Order: sequence, then C-alpha cells, then structure tokens
Amino acid sequence: MAIGIIGIVVALIVFLWGAYKNVSVLYLAPIAGIIVAVTNGINPTEAFTSLHIGKVAPSMADPTVYEVGGVAGMLIQVFPTIFLGGLLGKVMTDSGAADSIATTLVRKFVLSVNNQEKQARRAVLIMLLIECILTFGGVDGFVAVFATFPICMIMAEKVGIPRRFVPAMLCLSCGANSAPFVLSINNIIAMGVLKTKPGAAAIPGFICFIVMEIGIYFICSKMIVGALRKNEKFDAGNVPIREAKMDADRPNFWISVLPMVAVFILFAAIGNAALALTVGIIVTVILMSKYFPKHEGANSSIGAWVGKIIDSLNGGAANGATALMTVTAAAGFAAVVQNTDAFHAFVDILFGLPFPPLVVATILIIVIVAFTSSPPAALGIALPIVAAAFLPLGAINPDALARVAAIAVSTFETLPVNGLIILTTSLAQVKIKDAYLPMFLQTVIMTLIGTFLCLALVSLFPGIV
Repeated sequence: MAIGIIGIVVALIVFLWGAYKNVSVLYLAPIAGIIVAVTNGINPTEAFTSLHIGKVAPSMADPTVYEVGGVAGMLIQVFPTIFLGGLLGKVMTDSGAADSIATTLVRKFVLSVNNQEKQARRAVLIMLLIECILTFGGVDGFVAVFATFPICMIMAEKVGIPRRFVPAMLCLSCGANSAPFVLSINNIIAMGVLKTKPGAAAIPGFICFIVMEIGIYFICSKMIVGALRKNEKFDAGNVPIREAKMDADRPNFWISVLPMVAVFILFAAIGNAALALTVGIIVTVILMSKYFPKHEGANSSIGAWVGKIIDSLNGGAANGATALMTVTAAAGFAAVVQNTDAFHAFVDILFGLPFPPLVVATILIIVIVAFTSSPPAALGIALPIVAAAFLPLGAINPDALARVAAIAVSTFETLPVNGLIILTTSLAQVKIKDAYLPMFLQTVIMTLIGTFLCLALVSLFPGIV
C-alpha cells in the first residue's frame, strides 16, 4: 500500500512538472498512468489499453447500466460541449461578433472617462461581462480565451494596464462556469451522472455566482490599480496587437449577441447541449455571413460564401479538437489512479469520517481535481462513487450535489500547471510567477469561498434547492 501511494505521488509530480514545462499531456498522461500501474501491481499494458483508453464496465451509480471509462468515456461526455463550442467560438470571432460586443462595451463604458484608475476598473468590469456573456452563451473557456485575448490586449494598451495582468483579466469569468443554466462541462457531467436539470439548485447557484464574480472583480481591479499607482506601464513586448475592425466591418451589437441568447435559452429550456450549440452556430452563419473574411480560393459568389464559412468552421474544428484532447487526456490518468487499492483505501477513509455526505463528496471532488487539474476527470470519478453510496439511501439531494460539485471542481483546477494558466500566460508572453498571484486569488480562493458558501446554503436552507 505504501509503495502504491508513493507511486501515485511520484506520477502526479511527473504529470504536473511535465505540464508546467509544456510537455504534451497526450503522452504525458499515459506515462504517469504507467508509473501508477507499475507501483500498484497493475499490468502496464492493461492499464493503458483498458483503463487509460477506456473500457465498458458497470456504472458505479447503477450496476445494471454499463458505461465507458477513461479517455473514451470522457470524450463521450464532453464532445458536444467542447467541439461545438469550438465551432461557435470561431464563427463568433471570424464574423466580428465577439469584436462588436467588446468594442461597443469598451467604447461606451471604458474610454468615456478620463481618469486612468477609473478606466482600469471599468476595463476589468467590461472584460468580466464579455467573458460571462460568452460563457452563458455556450462558448468553451479555452475557446473564449482566443476570442477575448486580442480585445484584452487592445484594452490594456489603451488604458495602460501592465501586460502581466492580461492573463488574470482572461480568467474573470471562472465563477460563471458553475452557474445554473450555463452550458459548461461542469453542468453537463453533473447532469449526465445525477440526471439533474441545467437549473439544479438555481437560487444558491446564482447567489454563489454573484458572490464569486464580485470578489473576482475587486481582486483584479484592486491589484491593477495598485500597480498603476506604482507607475507600472503597459508594454506590448513581442505580442502583436490586432486593431479592432471598423464599424462597417462588423455586425451590430444587438445582432452579435443573438446567437448566445439562443444558446442560453435553448439549453435552459431543453437541456440539450448539442442542439443549443448547433443552433447558435447556424444563427451566427445566417445573420452575419457577410462579415466573414473572404475565401480567396473561390471564384463564384456562391463558392466564395461557402468557402469562407467552411474556412471558419475548419478553424473551429481544429480548435475544438485540440481543446477536446487536452481536456480529456487527464481522465485517462485519473482512471488508472481510480482503479488502485491505494485510491480505494483513501475513499474508504474519507467515507468513514463523521461528516455529512455532501461534505464528504465536496472533499473528494476537491482532492481529485487537485490531483488531476481536470474538472471532467474529477467529476467523472467522484460523482459516480458518491451517487452509488448515498443516492439509493436518500442521504443526499442530487440537485444540491450537482451545484456544489460544479463549483467545487473549479477550485484547484487552476494550479500553475493547468492548461488555461499555461495558455493565457503564453499568449501574453509573461512568466507564470509574474502573473499567477491574481489568477490564484480569483480562480482558487474565490471558488473555494463559493464552494463553501453553496455548501452552507444547501445544508442550512434545503428548501431553496
């Protein structure tokens, strides 16, 4: 048992260190999984083919139902959200819709004041609103970063915000990923395992969302204003800054938000992520097709129209596929860990603690996401275990569990080795050590506060669930 635990810790260190050094998680995760297998008496070949890749096995929540685990199982769960979210994000970007939303808000609410500190505070607020709009509109977080990064850099340059704060400004909507009715991985997996609705525990969910976002706003704006008072300046470094399009080259603000409104309403009403995102893509293409960049290879007007739409969708497919493989890779490593005696011993100890079931579930989720840095992997492991142990006994409200789990899985997701942290700092070309403090306070501390607040609300006031 001791060797098995040591093996898991060593594998975790290898996994996190490699990710920190930008080693691809596509082969890093299997290597870490094999280390776990060898030190825990599991055949390495079986660990890779059956556990990491995934095999059909009885569900822990319902033994009469069979499901696929590992990377394959996670792909099945998150494919519509991430892949179609990648397509939506790309067409929103190429059509100029994202640029229209951002530019309109910046022009009206940021640059309308002359005081730099007020401009900085408003810039943070506008970035928070833009990111939350994209999140509520069904755009995946990784995809949203590519859409908002050029906007954030332009804003930082105009206001004079130091570049080291750009990554923090790209993570302002982390509280929105777990909000009710949002088409996010957190909600999708909870719905799939617990059979809940998109608006599960809506009242405590929205309360926590508001509290988290208010805290996130004040943390980021206060640190930026503090830096400005120390005479820190904006420096573009080697980052190319894309100038915003002219008004004539992008759609109207109100037309631009229609696809995201459609996605939000459809998902909230019927809970079908694939249909909601598909409708959002179609609405974008139909309403804003004339704003897409022209396809140089097409000769006829019909060919040019089709060509530019296909170009945009091809780019979105590539973005979605990359994000999909990155997000699901950690699920394979987590699946190997899950099948060790050391992990089961830990779960037995945790379930033996004299805590309410919802508290036990929250601790389990937080620990697993700290190990894997992957919300899908943490939810995919923890929720079936908790559901099998407590739901048949009626010891836990599935709606309360779904909402607490959706928030809890956002806590230690964003340690320095997380893909989103690496992506945002790489885009801004800043060192993680220079940019991470506000990101840590926003994405780890505030989400922890949101988790415990939600846990308290659903426990003390079960009637609001």
